[in-house]
Amino acid sequence: MEIIYIAILFFTFLTGEAKNLKFSVLSLVPHSLFIVIAVFTIGYINEISSLYLIGILDLVVRAILMPILLLKCLKNRLEIETKPSISHPLSIALSIVVLSVGYHFVEIFKSFYLPYVISSFSCGLTLFIYGFCLFMSKRDIVKMIISFFIIENGIHFLIISMIPHMPKFIEISLTFNFIIAILFFVYLIIRLNEVFVKEEIKKFKESNSQRSQL
Repeated sequence: MEIIYIAILFFTFLTGEAKNLKFSVLSLVPHSLFIVIAVFTIGYINEISSLYLIGILDLVVRAILMPILLLKCLKNRLEIETKPSISHPLSIALSIVVLSVGYHFVEIFKSFYLPYVISSFSCGLTLFIYGFCLFMSKRDIVKMIISFFIIENGIHFLIISMIPHMPKFIEISLTFNFIIAILFFVYLIIRLNEVFVKEEIKKFKESNSQRSQL
């Protein structure tokens, strides 16, 4: 399981720090696939069959649908993200600190105070913190939606980490979380697409006005 969580954090880093938006969105695919693998593995280890259904839904929505929708939004705009509020080297350094030190610190903290919680807790909390930091530093709309996506994945894992002791409650919480997340991200992507369409219309009108003046 440790290798799976490290892979999730690695592709999270690529997703958050890539300047090319298309590459950043494509990095969400392996990021989400490893989340699916983790959910299936947790379900198998803890013998919770309902997690298999959640894993299938994660595969469809997180690994397939969300990247496709985001790539569609990028179709009519530049693929280089808007300059963030902090420099790229500093952003990379902070990301490495948050993802590596944060994950191992939480793992140590968990072993002392939350021994009953499975290892997805550390990964989930790290994703949540990193996604929040990413959101605060980014100015690009696509990157901000990706940040929300990472935050939601962190919440997803935090809920899963409670499964051994509250299976029924967790199943209901996961289902509710999943539905809310889907509706929220679909709404964001629709709004994002509307913004890009308006930008294209504005650019088209400006170019026409400049031509008419000439």
